[in-house]
Amino acid sequence: MRKGIGILFAAAVLLTGAQAWGADYKTLRNLDAPPPTQVTPLPRGATPRPVQFARIVFQPQEGEAWALVYFSSIRGEDDPRPDHQLIPWSGGRSDAQVASFGRVFDEEMEKAGFKSEAGDSLFDTPTGTADLKVGVLIDDIEGRYCIDCPNILNPHGIPATVVMTAHWEIYSSLERKVVAKITTSGGANDLTKLQGANVAPAVFSGFRENVRQLLNSAEFRRVVTSPVAGGDNASQAPLGIAPIALIGPKLHKPLSQAAASVAEVFAANGAGSGFLVSADGYVITNRHVVGGSKYVKLKWPDGQEGLGEVVRSDARRDVALIKTEAHGRAPLPIRTSPVEQGESVYAIGTPLDDKLLNTMTRGIISAQRTEDGLSFIQSDVEITHGNSGGPLLDAKGAVVALSVSGLQPHGDQIGINFFIPIGEALKALALEPAAD
Repeated sequence: MRKGIGILFAAAVLLTGAQAWGADYKTLRNLDAPPPTQVTPLPRGATPRPVQFARIVFQPQEGEAWALVYFSSIRGEDDPRPDHQLIPWSGGRSDAQVASFGRVFDEEMEKAGFKSEAGDSLFDTPTGTADLKVGVLIDDIEGRYCIDCPNILNPHGIPATVVMTAHWEIYSSLERKVVAKITTSGGANDLTKLQGANVAPAVFSGFRENVRQLLNSAEFRRVVTSPVAGGDNASQAPLGIAPIALIGPKLHKPLSQAAASVAEVFAANGAGSGFLVSADGYVITNRHVVGGSKYVKLKWPDGQEGLGEVVRSDARRDVALIKTEAHGRAPLPIRTSPVEQGESVYAIGTPLDDKLLNTMTRGIISAQRTEDGLSFIQSDVEITHGNSGGPLLDAKGAVVALSVSGLQPHGDQIGINFFIPIGEALKALALEPAAD
């Protein structure tokens, strides 16, 4: 929420005796959640697309009671406080912390055999590579709680019960629209003893039940198991953005001189690599390298440093374009023709530490892959943290891809690394390669 999850739950601790408009004590006193939903696992052979939980908004009716709170009956005879309190909603429209609810969402997704991608974003600034983003609006929530129950006078306690109605939307980054709307309604009874007035566990339990209903929805299953719109050619140039014509090198230099055109990129959230693709100072790197930074610092192999401005980026394809001063450096030539399995390739970057600037490693093209509608080149060429955004070159020194990620189970490199084809990067950034 705007101040974290506290806006929703502050009402349970700020018991000031405020009058709750439209309060229904009888309804909340008898509140009971139906039996939990049993999620049907996906059938064998199903290939669900990754889904990212991106947004959650609470918007109950302002001023109406949403919770009934009972207090422990262990009190002195002269204690004037009542034994219960109706709590009105006073948070307005509130965005909740995605990560807290996202953990519940991801747990249920994985149990049922779906693919989730952790994230924390809004639909207008999506992060991560998952095409499908899920948001939810909670416009009705009812709760019943007992503070410090069970206790010696009430050994069985009163269940902390939360029931809510959730309106889900599934947004496709590729199609740039909401592709499904689904409504669920359910909740849970939780006998866990409340510590003070912390009702968060009960709210998460009620939310979990709604996630399970979503996963059982035929519409949800249809969307996440449908082929990606546009197939393997889903990466397209941005709409309404004027293309930039790149100025290529006058002469192709040998592979041994390619590293002079590769820089270390320093941004607010970390560092990576980038490479010059145009004589007028355009540098390509990963979107996750620059993050949300408007300006970055570049350090070149000759020791010169300069400032660059992030002028374009594409979060889904994970590429970004930086404008800087080339200072006479030659851009790397670009090859958009297909690579072949077994072909030798070379990666350049700054692995782990800037003392390792200008590191080159060698490998072969292992395979070409498609994940969530995006094309990747797989290679055993060695890369690690800091290589992100650096170029993958063929034997003639032309760029065929840029580094993006590698598989490192248990922290160990296993020679399975992935690269974004340079043609895909050019499309996503609306760049026109220089003529040969």
